[in-house]
Amino acid sequence: MRRRSFLGGAAIVGLTSASAGFGFVTNALAATTKGKVMSDNPLLQQWKTPYGTPPFAQIKPQHFVPAFDASFKAHKKELAAIANNKAVPTFDNVFTAMEKSGADLTRVSYVFSHLASANTNDEIQKIEGDISSKLSAHFSSISQDAALFNKVKAIYDKRNSLKLNSDQIRLVETQYKSFVRGGALLSQADKEAIAKIDSQLAEKQVKFDQNVLAGQSTFYVPLTKEEDFAGLNDSQIDAAKAAIKERNIKDAIGAITLSRSSFEPFLTNSTRRDLREKVQKGWMSVGSTFGPDNRGLIKEIVDLRTQRAKIMGFKSFAHYELDSKMAKNPENAMATMNAVWAASLATAKKERAMLQEMAQKEGLQGELKSWDWWHYAEKVRKAKYDIDESETKPYFELSNMIKAIHYNAGRLFGLKFVPRKDLPIWHPDVVSYEVFDKAGKSVAIWYGDFYTRPSKQSGAWMSSLRDQQKLIGDVKAIVFNVCNYTKPSKGKPTLLSWDDAETLFHEFGHALHGMLSNVYYPSQSGTNVLRDFVEFPSQIMEHWLPTQEILGRFALHYETKKPIPQPLVDKILAAKNFNEGWRTSEYMMAAIMDMKMHMIEGTAPSDIDAWEKEILDGIGAIPEIVVRYRPGYFKHTFSGGYSAGYYSYIWAAVLETDAFNAFKETGNVYDVKTAERLKKYIFSSGGTKDPMDLYIAFRGRAPKVDALIEYRGLKG
Repeated sequence: MRRRSFLGGAAIVGLTSASAGFGFVTNALAATTKGKVMSDNPLLQQWKTPYGTPPFAQIKPQHFVPAFDASFKAHKKELAAIANNKAVPTFDNVFTAMEKSGADLTRVSYVFSHLASANTNDEIQKIEGDISSKLSAHFSSISQDAALFNKVKAIYDKRNSLKLNSDQIRLVETQYKSFVRGGALLSQADKEAIAKIDSQLAEKQVKFDQNVLAGQSTFYVPLTKEEDFAGLNDSQIDAAKAAIKERNIKDAIGAITLSRSSFEPFLTNSTRRDLREKVQKGWMSVGSTFGPDNRGLIKEIVDLRTQRAKIMGFKSFAHYELDSKMAKNPENAMATMNAVWAASLATAKKERAMLQEMAQKEGLQGELKSWDWWHYAEKVRKAKYDIDESETKPYFELSNMIKAIHYNAGRLFGLKFVPRKDLPIWHPDVVSYEVFDKAGKSVAIWYGDFYTRPSKQSGAWMSSLRDQQKLIGDVKAIVFNVCNYTKPSKGKPTLLSWDDAETLFHEFGHALHGMLSNVYYPSQSGTNVLRDFVEFPSQIMEHWLPTQEILGRFALHYETKKPIPQPLVDKILAAKNFNEGWRTSEYMMAAIMDMKMHMIEGTAPSDIDAWEKEILDGIGAIPEIVVRYRPGYFKHTFSGGYSAGYYSYIWAAVLETDAFNAFKETGNVYDVKTAERLKKYIFSSGGTKDPMDLYIAFRGRAPKVDALIEYRGLKG
């Protein structure tokens, strides 16, 4: 439920979720395009690389447009053959054939979306909007193809009499609903309107994403004299100095950027209140008063989404979106959010009183401000629990934390990670591993890309370059994690905060969801599950970080190599829920704002700032806590696939805390039988079953929200 997503922005969402539900095969198939022109395009060749990984060094921006054009053509031909087949429709000649279609398009899309988010450049950004629009048009034409839909509907109508297995029935029902949600039952005029809206949204969402990157990658607060480093520890000073080299900043001896691993430690430790204010206000200004202004785009995006929902017969976009989620409707989601918000806000107000008292003792004149919260929260934490980040970070060195996530996966699921130096990579900082199961069988490839750079979108995420499936053979997943930790100077260690380490465990949980997938059909693979379920496998992994099994083995001081002392561990655990009212509240403000902006039934207000204020004031937000994402850079909702869906993290948090209790009840966080159920029903089943059925199969009952409120100490 932290500031992360397994998706990395509009590029990934625009290029992969566009095809959700249509089940197109992954890049396990050889390219089918023939001819001299295409033979020189590496995207349309058989990849003779280890494990069939993309040959990144050979792929250039100019290869993408012709590769997309060729793969669009090939895919249309494959689907036309299905739609025009004169034989009686069967599961195999409709659904199996659809699952096998689009091999080239899928692999080209996966590679492009990945590079557009993790290693972009001017050439890629120049074509990104056009490609997104073409993809939108392509998939709109599929969902609105009457002949193809008639084939799908023929199987759907008699699905229960065809002796299909449960996975096949789920596939038929899911894809039928995808066609309907794409406009298959609409009039021709409405189909054309939907296609036009989808095309416009694709372009505007890419533009929104690029604007955020432009703002976040160019903003910085220069540190021009030694006193500007006041309060920072050695590693933070080193990172600030490294930032000016990374970004080629002149006339400064250091810089604070909008990478979270840069500005969060600064807001926490800097004693320069004036600079803290500049940093936080800079962070809050992206997408509005700093860099390209996204506020006009926000109104356009919301209005287009509302129009789309109305055409589809829903009163708001939120109702349209949640119709296909676990929550079923926005009222159910809001009920859960309101319960958590009430408890978190009450707790946050108590925290505010503690911080105000500490600030006054330290000589602060007047009221606590939002840019003071991080700073005085750390002081209260240190006073209350005798702990601060400078004491803990030396024990959380990145390479050891990578070993920790691998060990955890080994204990729970029997996986082993072996470094591979021969795999193609997209940047010199990337590391790669082959993954084996406990029987020694190769099951996946995992990449890690951990350091921030201007060519990378902010945040952290997981996605795939190939999905697991068995339809065309034993196809293994190729997955990756992307983070944005500040890269230290040469020879210096990469030290993580507790939150950074949690992010690593979280994102690796998404990767495990992809790697452990064990399904037959590609459209049901790995993370291809309902959006408000997808965060559950990732968030539950965070619970292993604070265990003695992990801390005792891997939280080693980067200099002395000694394990973290038990008294310090005790302090970390005692402080686990400190400031949780603030942490949950700043998230809930964003989640509620997202939902309310998409529950609108008319046109969106033109003044986005006023709309934001109206929503937050309406729920009783306090000024000392700023919303996690202001609209201008809220990529999750305006370009990242979580529109009317940011609540998913808190929804999944209910599942995650209740589920981890299943391990705690055994007295063993690595209980074999519980881990086997977790693997079978949650990590390996993908989208083959209804998520609630899978959860109940694992836990034996439905989840309870009480577990979350108790776990976070939100007593009210």
